[in-house]
Amino acid sequence: MKIVFTGITGLLGSYFLKTKSPDSEVIGIADKNIVEDAKNSFKVDITNKKSAMDLIGKINPSVIVHAASIGNVDYCEQHPDEAYAVNVEGTQNIIEAAKKIKAKIIFLSSNAIYDGENPPYDEKSSPKPLDVYGKTKVDGENLIKNSDLDFVILRLITMYGWPSEGGRSNPVTWVIEKLKRGDRIKVVTDIYNNHLWVGQAAEVVWKIIRGDIKNDIYNIAGADCISRYNLVLKVAAVFNLDSSLIAAVSSDFFKEIAPRPKNTCFNTAKMKKELNINPLSIDEGLLFMRQEVNENR
Repeated sequence: MKIVFTGITGLLGSYFLKTKSPDSEVIGIADKNIVEDAKNSFKVDITNKKSAMDLIGKINPSVIVHAASIGNVDYCEQHPDEAYAVNVEGTQNIIEAAKKIKAKIIFLSSNAIYDGENPPYDEKSSPKPLDVYGKTKVDGENLIKNSDLDFVILRLITMYGWPSEGGRSNPVTWVIEKLKRGDRIKVVTDIYNNHLWVGQAAEVVWKIIRGDIKNDIYNIAGADCISRYNLVLKVAAVFNLDSSLIAAVSSDFFKEIAPRPKNTCFNTAKMKKELNINPLSIDEGLLFMRQEVNENR
């Protein structure tokens, strides 16, 4: 099976590659932090319709996993035209490429499509994004649903795990880096979600690829709906870091550019019932991360 993965240099892309099977060929594309090797990775700007369509047409995959997007919420708020160009127009270009070769498309969406007022959110919950990033993901979902392609939309809640070299930090690695340096940090107590270990996210994507699932939507998350503050305390405990450096604050303490929903926890019943995947607890996911460190020593 030949698979194109857009945004391969992101957190999920690296774990997706780690867990691929010998009977699958993964060709990654991205526009930065990528080393082209003329076979398994290519640099392309998905906002350039011709370039994207020509490359994907040449590869001719049976499945496209579309993960590429601008995911920095504040950056999107400050650069709405660029966010729309990449996250929406870029998605339309990937759709056009998929149509040409009749590929199935797996679109990675986000918990940012919800306003945080009525958790927990399941697949039938109405999207009400608060920020530009969330709005672009809703627009992307609508393009996918109306594309006449075989598709699956995976709404992935905030992920954590070890990023590839040069990759963005995430809520867990940021804490580890800060506390290891002995920095004092302030963490919000009133923002909640059920954080997702990226290894389990990769497992879900592979399950969708290998199964006969199409024209469906899944909300994918971890087991524990907890505050960012409680997440950080668990990180400190698992990695033996100094929790006295952590101070609790409300989200009003930070003057952020984009509005943040307070609670976007997911109802994962469909994930468990239809995909037969039990969401991991935070402790389980963090232990997997610690195990990876030990293996790489």
